[in-house]
Amino acid sequence: MTADFLPFESGPWRGICHRDFAVPGGNLDDWLEQLATTSKRHCASRWITAPSPEYPWFVKVLTAASEHDSLWNRLKWQLRSSRSLHVWHISQELQAAGFGCPEIQLAARKRAWQPLGWPTDVLVMSPVAGQMVQTLLKSEPAQDILNIVAQELARFHAAGFVHGDCLPGNLFLESSGRLNFIDNDRTMRIHAWDRLPRIRRNLVQFAFHLLRRNLVPRDQAQNFLLKYVQYAQWPKGMADRELARVWHWTDRRLSAESR
Repeated sequence: MTADFLPFESGPWRGICHRDFAVPGGNLDDWLEQLATTSKRHCASRWITAPSPEYPWFVKVLTAASEHDSLWNRLKWQLRSSRSLHVWHISQELQAAGFGCPEIQLAARKRAWQPLGWPTDVLVMSPVAGQMVQTLLKSEPAQDILNIVAQELARFHAAGFVHGDCLPGNLFLESSGRLNFIDNDRTMRIHAWDRLPRIRRNLVQFAFHLLRRNLVPRDQAQNFLLKYVQYAQWPKGMADRELARVWHWTDRRLSAESR
């Protein structure tokens, strides 16, 4: 734990918080109950509130591993360590490596009963600078934006990271050309044994959402991938092979979506 963070306890909640952060009202459960009535997005596994004049942070509450309710996902959520503390750890690593991401103010978990009850995680985060790439693609020259994203994403992967959900809506571009990464619940370090499959998955995620949301035509998505392999400095044979795989899985997902 760094000097800026302290152990956190509030009722059944355990975690860490920034030394300058205090839970409004002092009780985390009471504050979350208040926020839940104004949540921005509510679904089976999480809800989120956006910053407001009263509370200038994003608050994310996670109650399951995935939207898909299955025995495997239930076991993962029940037995794995805290998702919020993982986000805090990976955020520290990202920032140390020079990548932008939300500043974590609070990361905590509680269980319905200790020590193995059903867990709930909470994250309180400061907003990142810049504009959402998804928005910029609709208002700025798309190929210029995609070229910057390709360069930054190649740098991100070269530094040993993969994003858990590499979508245009999870990337924020500053005027300096710096890319900030949000929604880092599943962002992780790359292991040598699965490096290419995980990078490929990021590229498929990004290309799929470019086309699914009609953000750019297919030729611009192709140019984005070509720029990526150029910045990643992949040998031609490897680049051709991996791009073929990316397009195979992207088209497969698009086809499944259209059924």
